[in-house]
Amino acid sequence: MNGKYSEPVKTAVELIWSSYDRVEIHRGYSLLMQAAQQGDADALAFIARCFMGEEYVWAQAGFTVDDANASKLMQKSAMMGSATGVLCAARSANLTPSVERAMPFASFKDAFEEILGQAEHGDAFCCYMVANVYYWGDYLRVEPDYAKRFKDVSDYNAWAWPIAKMWYERSFDGGLCAGWGNYCDIRKSGFGNISRDVYERYYKMLADISPVICTNYGFYLRKEKGEAYAGLLRYVEAARKGDPQGAYNAGHIYEAGEEVDENISLACQLFEMAANGGLPQGQFEMGYYHFEGCGDLEQDYAQAVDWFEKAYRNPKCSDVTRAQCAAYLGICYQEGLGTVQNNDVAFEYLHEAGDGVDHLWDSISARVLTALGVAYTFGCGTETDIELGYQYLEDAVKLGSEEAKEYIDRINSSDFEAHERKKEEPATPVAPFWQEVTAEIRDAVEADMREILGRIGNEHIYTVALVTDSCCCSLFLAANTLEHLESEDEEPDEEYKWHPDEWGCSDGHDSELVKLSKSLWENHNTLPGEAFFFNAMILAMKQVKDSGILGERTEEITFFISISDDDYAENLEDASAIALNSPELTAAFLNRNR
Repeated sequence: MNGKYSEPVKTAVELIWSSYDRVEIHRGYSLLMQAAQQGDADALAFIARCFMGEEYVWAQAGFTVDDANASKLMQKSAMMGSATGVLCAARSANLTPSVERAMPFASFKDAFEEILGQAEHGDAFCCYMVANVYYWGDYLRVEPDYAKRFKDVSDYNAWAWPIAKMWYERSFDGGLCAGWGNYCDIRKSGFGNISRDVYERYYKMLADISPVICTNYGFYLRKEKGEAYAGLLRYVEAARKGDPQGAYNAGHIYEAGEEVDENISLACQLFEMAANGGLPQGQFEMGYYHFEGCGDLEQDYAQAVDWFEKAYRNPKCSDVTRAQCAAYLGICYQEGLGTVQNNDVAFEYLHEAGDGVDHLWDSISARVLTALGVAYTFGCGTETDIELGYQYLEDAVKLGSEEAKEYIDRINSSDFEAHERKKEEPATPVAPFWQEVTAEIRDAVEADMREILGRIGNEHIYTVALVTDSCCCSLFLAANTLEHLESEDEEPDEEYKWHPDEWGCSDGHDSELVKLSKSLWENHNTLPGEAFFFNAMILAMKQVKDSGILGERTEEITFFISISDDDYAENLEDASAIALNSPELTAAFLNRNR
């Protein structure tokens, strides 16, 4: 309840919300932290906004979204007497009844009037907050009786949005871009009577400040004004200032040779900027460029898989981009391109790509349909269904696939009829012991892991492995810590780092896994097969990992399964690492012997 922001907070707000410079933004954040430590309630409110995602702060600023922490900070700010905290808490659903009772303001109206006073003295952020109060309908918390004046939301907007427009314009004049999207909505509604000249003047002014608005302005110039080359220049400018969407848009123009000469190398550089900025479409393009070997990039399937997986797992990934990524990942996993060949994983991706085939272009659609045809025809990752597989292959031939045609010729041959079209024998039922083996392994690993954790104290585990023998009759759990790795007299090589027999921690002689191993031996004659047992081990390890037993650093630990003294060990380790770890940890593990 200070009436105005302190100088450190005022400077910080300008740096974080008007500079669009990551270094300057974090300098502003440091100022907020210092102010908060000295009891500045407004500083807490603005720190909270930094952790509330891209609707509240520039996405490229580098802040990690932390809704729980942001909520606590925002509520604390309001209860300490920050009018900004009160208004922002209301807007972010953090102004709970308990917070309202604890805040020193008599009402929401008192907090609003403090912000209004700062706005009237020219504070840009306060102008923005006042505009938001009118725009979002929070003014009805200021004057509850006003609700009786309006028939519906549209009736309210017709009254409130022209007022909001005025305050947004005052915030723009102060160099703040935050309310531009709402301002555009007001213009579209017609309630604010915003002329084209005024709209374009503010659009251009804010495009010179915000990389995001610069990209949008480029699109406006190209699509609304017919100024294609001027729009491209805005995309390039936005890319240079750090907007991944601008980089992606410019990359497509250079790739297609629109308004400029085709320049694949420059397109690749722009796509890489978009990818590194976290844009899933840019990550897909980097996967595609590595897959095909475009521009200055050599063909590198491992890099392609890495980029495709990043895009696929990106929370912002659209259905279109996810289907495209699934198509290439399915092909890579089925053919073992840049990753360990895995028919089960391949089929999951291919099935998803098949469902989204309308999002694919003919050449990749043909490859997906061919791959699905192979999967069903030969039972790769799914049950054999030759008739369905044949249909997929026929559809692929219609799109020009020579490979699918060769498969159709093979299916139609007498050799295929004689050797591959036979009905499979009914599967042998899985014995009761093996039906529950995944849960048995999981429970044993969890118990032994707790015992290991008790022994290592505060040491930092970097890897955990579950190991069997070539007969699948025994299990032991091994883990290694960074401290043990660094304690060796000589610098450890990669083989030591990833060889469970050499690690510092394992289950004891009377462990739960030792007890389970006895049961494995006793039931060995009914084992459904090695693949069954390996899958059970992987699934059990995944359940242990997901249980959270290893605490906050779980995602920093590399998990895998292995076989002692067996030539297949490396393949099993690779396949299990892919199933159990993030793409980053997996990539490092797969490169362990290079």
